[in-house]
Amino acid sequence: MVPYPEVRKVAEGGVAVFADAHLGQAEGDADDFVAALEDAVSRGFRTVVLLGDIFHYFIGSAKLETPLIRKVLAAWDDLAARGVELRYVEGNRDFFLRGTRWVSSFAAYGDSDGVLVGGRRYAFVHGDRVNTRDLPYRFWRRLSKNPVSRAVLALIPGPLARGIVTRTEARLYRTNFRHKRVLPDAELRKEGERARSAGYDELLVGHFHVEKLYEGPGGVTRVLPAWLEERRHAEIGEDGVFRLVEEPSASRAVSRPVPG
Repeated sequence: MVPYPEVRKVAEGGVAVFADAHLGQAEGDADDFVAALEDAVSRGFRTVVLLGDIFHYFIGSAKLETPLIRKVLAAWDDLAARGVELRYVEGNRDFFLRGTRWVSSFAAYGDSDGVLVGGRRYAFVHGDRVNTRDLPYRFWRRLSKNPVSRAVLALIPGPLARGIVTRTEARLYRTNFRHKRVLPDAELRKEGERARSAGYDELLVGHFHVEKLYEGPGGVTRVLPAWLEERRHAEIGEDGVFRLVEEPSASRAVSRPVPG
């Protein structure tokens, strides 16, 4: 289970939260994403939480860096230089990034995060490890996110590495989709209870690409829609109130095909 950090205070402004953009699957999606960040900042938001899987895959290796990734990284660098606090929660498509130059813009990078906004405490987790019944994914995660896999990646040539990543991604999507079609309600409620026991009022989760709210005496869990498919993101105002915001680029959202 992923531990939650101690509650921290947001210095000023509210918090904008973006989940599952999977950038690189639609023409101009990186430009639209950066524009959405800039719009939130222009309206006074000084903290941005990126709730994992912002790129279709994001790997801490120069051989897998693309022009699209470089463009978005440059935008993040610029926001950080202007005093915007960027915080990244690792997703299932983020690999070997901790402690590298690819996350140098972030004030925090980890498996979970938490903030205090307007007296209300919000926890964040990507959500890929919430469903303990998704055994194929748990096996794949253990196999792929370890020091041996990282060392192998460093040794193989760039074209071969890109081919392996592409084929693995396709298999992972087909396998993982079966466990996303029906939300693991009991596990999501339990994760909200874990966040409550760690001192939080609400838990925000990505990964599942749908919007759903779980409320109960044990805790509150909000599953956020995927930016990829809906071009919506969450905003927590300075008063601590949560809302979802649809962006002007919503008509360019991507509908992912259902695998056979």
